[in-house]
Amino acid sequence: MNTINMTKKMVLVMVFLAVCVAGMLPVAAVGDTALPAATFGVVDMNRVMRTTEVAKDIFSQMESKRKEYQVSIAKEEDALRSSEQAIMKQKDSLSKDEFDKKRKEFEEKVIRGQKLVQDRKRILDQAFNSSMGSLRNEAAKIVADIAKEKNYMAVLTQDAVMISAPSLDMTDMVIERMNKGVKKIPIDWAATAATVENAANGDRKK
Repeated sequence: MNTINMTKKMVLVMVFLAVCVAGMLPVAAVGDTALPAATFGVVDMNRVMRTTEVAKDIFSQMESKRKEYQVSIAKEEDALRSSEQAIMKQKDSLSKDEFDKKRKEFEEKVIRGQKLVQDRKRILDQAFNSSMGSLRNEAAKIVADIAKEKNYMAVLTQDAVMISAPSLDMTDMVIERMNKGVKKIPIDWAATAATVENAANGDRKK
């Protein structure tokens, strides 16, 4: 057997073994005969999770809330600076006890401000993870529908495949159906904030 034929056969075996690892087809089918017709598809989930219209809408919701939080935090920071300046101006006219009291009150405000920033970061993280999970579930339903239509025994993600023929790629079809069938995944910010608060309370009780 010449080098070119050996190389071709090695590539075919590698592709076939990728399917076998998923438990879809028997290794015994590999040999000198032609491989059976493909019974699996490949989808680039990273592209689905970035480029579908609903994904872009989630990113837009996240950015809008992030900007809202930034404005609110900036106001809190301005209020803290003003409070600190007011206390320092009164330093000479206040007794030590009075000054220490005001300074302690200011430090408590700073701590509350830091907690506010941390909580809002957690809310953003929780909202993003939850919405991405919902998006992945919707994508999985569509992938399952396409696989059923095409009689695929399995669908592999792009990052799990070393080599595959372009004809196996079903990503564009998944994105097209997502854009038609899944218009929006709304983020429930109030519920997310409550979840974060409950988690924080649970941690404090430990």
